[in-house]
Parts: sequence; C-alpha cells; structure tokens
Amino acid sequence: MTGLTPDNWERTISDAWQAVRDRVEVQRDLDFSHEHSLQFHLAWEVARLFKFSPDLQVRFEVRTVAPKPRGAILTDIVFWTDPEFRIAVELKSPDRSDEGSNSAMTRGRMAFYKDLDRLRYVLDVPALKIRRGIFLAVVNELGYVTKRQQWKNLVYDTFNGTTVEAGTTIPATEGRNGCPYPLQMPEHSVSWRWDCERRGESIIPATGNRYYWLTPIPVFPKLKMA
Repeated sequence: MTGLTPDNWERTISDAWQAVRDRVEVQRDLDFSHEHSLQFHLAWEVARLFKFSPDLQVRFEVRTVAPKPRGAILTDIVFWTDPEFRIAVELKSPDRSDEGSNSAMTRGRMAFYKDLDRLRYVLDVPALKIRRGIFLAVVNELGYVTKRQQWKNLVYDTFNGTTVEAGTTIPATEGRNGCPYPLQMPEHSVSWRWDCERRGESIIPATGNRYYWLTPIPVFPKLKMA
C-alpha cells in the first residue's frame, strides 16, 4: 500500500477497524474501558497496514476552532500520507449506563449525531485539508440498537435500519441529554446498521460477539457544482 487515496481510504480504515474488532471478539486479547484505547489500537492497525511507513501521519485530538455555538471541535484521529488528503475519524464506545438507565444512552445517541455534524463541518473547512471522514462505534447496550422504553430525544435515532436523508437538520433539543444547537447531517444519506441478530423476541449481538458493532459510516464532502 503506497498511501491513503480517494480510492482506498474507506477500505483501509474499515480493515483496520475490523482488525480491532477481531482482537476484541475473536482473539479476545484486547479489553477496553474507554474509547481512547480503541483509538490507539485503530491507529496502530492502520500503521501496520502501511508497514509502519514514515509517510503515514497520525494526529490525535486535533483541535479546530468553530464559530459559536459549536466552539472548539476535537477530532479523535486524523490520518494522512498526502497532506492535501486527510482523513478524519470519530470513534465512540460508550460505557454501560448506570443501573441500566436510559439517560446515558439518550445522551450517547445525541453524541453520535454530534460527531456526524462535526465530521461534516471539518470537511467543509478547506484550510484543514480534511477530504473524507468516517464514524465508528461499538456499544454494549441494546438501547442504541433498537427502540425500547426510550421516549425522549428520539430525533437522535440510531436504531438498526434507520436511514437519515441527505442534508437533514436535526433540531436543537433542550435538557442535559440534548444538543442546544441544530445538527447538520452530511449531504448524502446516512444508514445506521448494527451487527446483530434476532433470537426469538430478543435482539442480541451477532453470533460469537459480546458487543454491537456499527457498520462504519463514511462522510463525504459536498459535491462541487459544475
């Protein structure tokens, strides 16, 4: 592999994420209690695909100052081999809610949408030279995957099979589990697809897995008008 390009970037990040998943679910030699652990291991797997080439650049917690109400944006990881073609990655692995409450999941689902808004935003800033983005997630609670007793903030719908139409604006929502400003989705549709299966009346992680893994969501820049 010679570099991250428009033709291979999505497959590269997805393959690296699959390798992380295999370590968690198959080899079971990787446990995590925070997404920072997964960020590090994802970066390591991408570097391994490039045979640890010095051409591959990796930055964590890349800060971008955005106008209010967004304020500072911290992008989890930015990769590049060509400084004119950078890849932004947001990764979420929320902890189990305290005592099984829905409130943490409600805020967590909002944070997923907030990350998509952030990816869309940084792609729209030419000076950052971020040309593509991707959202990754793994969860251990069914409330992210399918609707159960949730009744608040359902605009942040991450349930399996949901499609968000291109350019959708998620309205601002009040309260500690909402976002006080509208969230703008990418100008292409977004699909929430979790690796899970039905067993009787129950939905469980895919066979052999302990967690629900989201199919990676790529984020592309606006189409240029002819």
